Amino acid sequence: MANKAVQFSVNVKDIVITSGTYEVRGIVNGYAATAAGRAPFQGNTFSVDLPEDGSQYFAVTVFIQDYTINGQSYTVNGHPLNLLATFYLPAVNEEVVVCPESSIASIYTFARMTVVESDGLVTMAGTERNMKIAYGMKQNIYLTAGGVADMIKNSPNGFETNSYPMFNSLCNLFYYCVTNPLTDSGITFYDQFLNYAWHEKNTPNTSFLGAVRNMLYDPFTNAGNIYQMLVGREEVYTDSLISMKNVPDDAKAPDQWTLTLKSNSSGSKNFIPSGAAFVVFDADDNAWVANNFRAGSNLSGTHCVVYKYNATPASFSPVQGGGLLGVGFGASIDPKKEYITFGNFGWGPELNNPQEGSISRFYYKDGKPVSPSNGFTPGLSRVQGMEYDASGNLWMASVGCQDPFAPAPTGVYPFTSEPSAVVVYLNGEPTVESMLICDEFPVKRSSDADPVPLRTPYLKIFDVIPDNKGNAYVSCIGNYDKDIEKCALSAVYKVAMEGNKLVVKGAWYSNFYSDINKQYGFESLRQVAINGEGDVVVVGVASSRATILSNDLSTIKGYYNINTYAPWGVKIDKKQTVFLANFGPDKDAANDNTLDIKGPFGVTMIRDASNPESAQLMTVPTGGSEVMLANGHPLYGTQPKPQPPGVKHEPTRMRSYQPIMRLTSTNIDGAGNLWCMNNWKPSAFIDVKDNPGGDGVVIFLGIAEPE
Repeated sequence: MANKAVQFSVNVKDIVITSGTYEVRGIVNGYAATAAGRAPFQGNTFSVDLPEDGSQYFAVTVFIQDYTINGQSYTVNGHPLNLLATFYLPAVNEEVVVCPESSIASIYTFARMTVVESDGLVTMAGTERNMKIAYGMKQNIYLTAGGVADMIKNSPNGFETNSYPMFNSLCNLFYYCVTNPLTDSGITFYDQFLNYAWHEKNTPNTSFLGAVRNMLYDPFTNAGNIYQMLVGREEVYTDSLISMKNVPDDAKAPDQWTLTLKSNSSGSKNFIPSGAAFVVFDADDNAWVANNFRAGSNLSGTHCVVYKYNATPASFSPVQGGGLLGVGFGASIDPKKEYITFGNFGWGPELNNPQEGSISRFYYKDGKPVSPSNGFTPGLSRVQGMEYDASGNLWMASVGCQDPFAPAPTGVYPFTSEPSAVVVYLNGEPTVESMLICDEFPVKRSSDADPVPLRTPYLKIFDVIPDNKGNAYVSCIGNYDKDIEKCALSAVYKVAMEGNKLVVKGAWYSNFYSDINKQYGFESLRQVAINGEGDVVVVGVASSRATILSNDLSTIKGYYNINTYAPWGVKIDKKQTVFLANFGPDKDAANDNTLDIKGPFGVTMIRDASNPESAQLMTVPTGGSEVMLANGHPLYGTQPKPQPPGVKHEPTRMRSYQPIMRLTSTNIDGAGNLWCMNNWKPSAFIDVKDNPGGDGVVIFLGIAEPE
């Protein structure tokens, strides 16, 4: 058995560690056990021989025992003071640095595979895939050999979000847990922090890392109080929340302790992300991102972005060809996770819109299209949501309606509308012979009308999700018009595959009342999902809610309508936490004369799905710097604020301080990171007609159960 000697160094700013203990553990399933048992060390370094033929990923927990500050010696008593580092053994060529930075970076990125024992020992267990992704994200925050990573401290992160300052504030929290001064309440700093951080009712926090791990389950509890613990104290780790520039003092305190990473590059200077809409993950854990627009215009994009598991562009990103055109909500991957299919929603003048509807398909290893230049077209008319079932059949939402959707102007489409339809390519084969189509549904044209069988483009079928029992649930945007012939209530249908045809087995019609059109039933539904109980959850933009339906669609079982803001997307993780992606309202303009929108933008998180009132909004506040694009330009370019006729004031350049924008969807990777799609820019007044596309993806670290 070959061993590799690994040197460790323990550092906490001006605190000199003089003794402690450590334990090194393998963390990959099958090897998740002690690799080097609890042992003492003197000074602040130690060396361990680790086997090279077992786990490739390791975690080391260090317990500080004795230390000095300015020559004064101290001994830790009471709660353990624990530090953490994670490392990939084959890549270790220098020492492994164990410090507050490595601890925070590791606990956030490995959170979903982590348990912190009552004595402070960190144990981890997961697949090599889990650990690969988590380690890749950790390296975006803090490097194994020491040093804050470029990604978190530079644009589009840095001070464009509050995550880099929050990272430093978390390090300051650890520092003061070590020095442990008295707080204003007379309680020691460490005890106060352990009390403030969320924990189970009968299981109090007993260590720093245990408390931080719990904060990722509920990052909202006492968030402001935890921040206040640092106010007025020396900023040992600089660039923290308390010293953010261009942020008012009353806006510096976070309402949640989440860390995010943002990525806005595509791998190309000219084809940057613009209107990220949906994301799926392939067998290599690459993230394939549907992209709406060509940046700088309101026309359909002809590229999609591919990120590696660590949120940096893949070598073949962006992908092009194969008929890609204005991909929206349509992105899916086959059961083997080798072929990625995009749905082409497409808009713009005729020369930019060569087909009435198609899908494009790519191979995951090299990003090369396997679909023809116009895509696969049988049965399709403007595709949105899609999903493979367990048998490899591809279910697709064919919108059918060729009327322009915002931001496209009227009168530019050369195609005739087709009936909204659910289209299935059996075994994923895009041929007429292997195609099933359902384009007749029981439609209600008004809330007091009976449903009648209709083939109409105005259902505007948006999303479809199979239940892997031979059925699928279909959400419909619906349409209101003064012409009753163009009306269709927003609806959800249950469609079954019976023999060689699709059959409608059930229907639910929205009961939402709109203050705008003074009608019932026009809710503008978007994504549909199935929870662990088999219930159907569908989100409504006009209603700002999610509706929970029984699996036969006969009963409304409840709503999620707290802290929800025009949601487009719904994602439910393996522990039934619900995440709603909010497109956000067209109000709450900033007071700084920029015409930017303050939001609220973000993801609604419902940890206890049985308690809708527990919903919280996860946001990404600014760190004080203007949002910049990957090409170095500001989000809104250099355009000035529109001036009323006759006004001769000095023009004010448009600026944005909203790093998370109008979202359409979220998805979860193999380490529990929540990827959020910045689909449109924040403002409804700037760029909406000419250049509305949002700037990339925002990733909440360790907040969900891995997939």
